[in-house]
Amino acid sequence: MTFRIFPPCSLAVLVALATAFLGTLQAKDWQVYKVNGRDYVTAENVAKFYSFKRFAKEGDTRVFIHPSLVMRWTTDAQFIYVNNIKFNLSFPVVGNGDKALISTVDLAKLIDPVVRPSYIKKPIIFDTVVIDPGHGGHDSGAVGVKGLEKNYALDLSLRLEQALKKEGFKTLLTRKKDIFLPLGQRVAIANRQRKAIFISIHFNSSGNRTASGIETYALAPQGTQSTNGGSNPWNYRLSGNVRDAENIALATAVHAYVMQDLKTVDRGIKRARFNVLRGINKPAILFEGGFVTNPAEGKLIDSAAYRQRVAESIAKAVVKFRVAVSGK
Repeated sequence: MTFRIFPPCSLAVLVALATAFLGTLQAKDWQVYKVNGRDYVTAENVAKFYSFKRFAKEGDTRVFIHPSLVMRWTTDAQFIYVNNIKFNLSFPVVGNGDKALISTVDLAKLIDPVVRPSYIKKPIIFDTVVIDPGHGGHDSGAVGVKGLEKNYALDLSLRLEQALKKEGFKTLLTRKKDIFLPLGQRVAIANRQRKAIFISIHFNSSGNRTASGIETYALAPQGTQSTNGGSNPWNYRLSGNVRDAENIALATAVHAYVMQDLKTVDRGIKRARFNVLRGINKPAILFEGGFVTNPAEGKLIDSAAYRQRVAESIAKAVVKFRVAVSGK
């Protein structure tokens, strides 16, 4: 995947954005600390607000325990773990004396929709899943040790279509055969569907043949940078940012379910401004199902049984997402 570097966001804009994010969580419940001009809240404040049954300090790590959820932060790290699933943050956890603080952006745009998805305001009511097999035609995508990304993506998407139908969903594929489809056309197809979510299917590649594992992307929130590249945040709000909370909740459901089933390397839930996510007006994610360039994982991806297993896991995750945000 290629990341574009976007125009910098001024400090004043970041502060305004953070204040707006915190406002969605009722500012009266939070004691805000300024660190380098950015708003943060303490681990203790988070533990109290979400009524964790137990909160512990283990050196630089903070542990939050609820009967159904365990969350861990470590100071200076730009990721946290929730139920052993890795989430990449927009900003690192900050250590300040005996306190560990997390940015209000990550609080509102990641932790809150993950910890309590049923609180997402006006979630979409959907009965359709738009499945987008990456690449196609002259665009082969990654060239693997056993085959091409475009073919694996289409096969997995067709399997996912059948798995979702068994769960009672309607489906729509952006492509059903080996053709090239511009990214804008894929977005337009998705946006024409009223009650739908969007899942773009891909497989990964790396010059490092040992790279392996699953990663799932949601759109980067306004005022933040992409996980894997670009040193500057982007101040522009995109169409897809309207669904930030649902995007991360959908990514969480899919990533967690696949990780639980496959028990492979967890590369984390990440944020990016891929073109196929930027203009989507509904909950959307991009799923990377493993590295075709890794000899062992590439051989596994070439297996129809593996692709079937991934498809069934994603379908079950979509059911879980619908229940989590709607309670039904």
